[in-house]
Amino acid sequence: MKNKVSLQINLAPGDYPHVRFMLKHQLEMLAGQVDDIVLTVDTRPSKGRFADGWEANKTLLDKFLETDIENNYAVRINYVDYSPVTKKKVADKFFGKKNIPDKDFRGGPFYAYFFGLYSAQNNLVLHLDSDIFLGGGSQQWIGEAVKLFESDPDCFVASPLPGPPHPADILVGQDIVQKVAPYTWALKGMSTRIFMIDKSRFDTDKLVLTQPPFRGQIKAIIEGNPNADLPEHMFSDYLTKRNLKRVDFLGSGKGLWSLHPPYRTEAFYQNLPQLIEKINLNDLPEKQQGFYDIIDEVCDWSQAREKISGNRWWKRIMR
Repeated sequence: MKNKVSLQINLAPGDYPHVRFMLKHQLEMLAGQVDDIVLTVDTRPSKGRFADGWEANKTLLDKFLETDIENNYAVRINYVDYSPVTKKKVADKFFGKKNIPDKDFRGGPFYAYFFGLYSAQNNLVLHLDSDIFLGGGSQQWIGEAVKLFESDPDCFVASPLPGPPHPADILVGQDIVQKVAPYTWALKGMSTRIFMIDKSRFDTDKLVLTQPPFRGQIKAIIEGNPNADLPEHMFSDYLTKRNLKRVDFLGSGKGLWSLHPPYRTEAFYQNLPQLIEKINLNDLPEKQQGFYDIIDEVCDWSQAREKISGNRWWKRIMR
């Protein structure tokens, strides 16, 4: 394969309750297909929900990576470097600037995404968030994605199929540009949950650092966060303005597809090993086919919905 590929996974201490199961699942699916694996561990706590479990799990995550991961997989563990010298290099690489914010307007990771891409050894990088499940088990998908980049200069990002393949070859809940081939779709926008990108594009053609919509700017001020929009919106703007493509595809054989948990509940954590096994076997209900978020029939999300509903009720009362 002419172009080498790095696998880059974002981790944070608060992720430990699922990472202790999920990371091995992700590495077993992908480690044999890449030339470099970098695990990017955030070192600067966020605010709000992004800070949950940070202090309690920091030591647990470090020990897990040292004993369970480094001893069994060829990985580099790279702690996010927030020093001014490194921040300047990362900011220049992607934005042509001297500095970029640590966090987005919600308090979520911002700099950590770009530091992770920057620290990957190769220009072609497959990025995953720590909570992404993978199904299908293809050991050819990354090679097929490389060929896509080599054959189509307008391909900006490529991703595994969002959700297990639907027998009617449809996607549910996606903003579709066009169907390119069987189980191959051009989609609008970009998700930073899982994507493969050629970061060499940014050597000469930079991203634009943008602010969120007005309500997001107010949120940033009230909560004391930087006034930076989400990285995926900046990638999406870049893609749209240059008429580039996002291609999500299954690939040959059983292919490769992804699933994302919309919430994190006690039931989710307790059932993670069984959930991973179900996804490995594609032992999922028909309603899950073609859809990217794990549905209620697969994992009981009622606890999370009740909490969200209660918070909204309280906010209405307090107006």
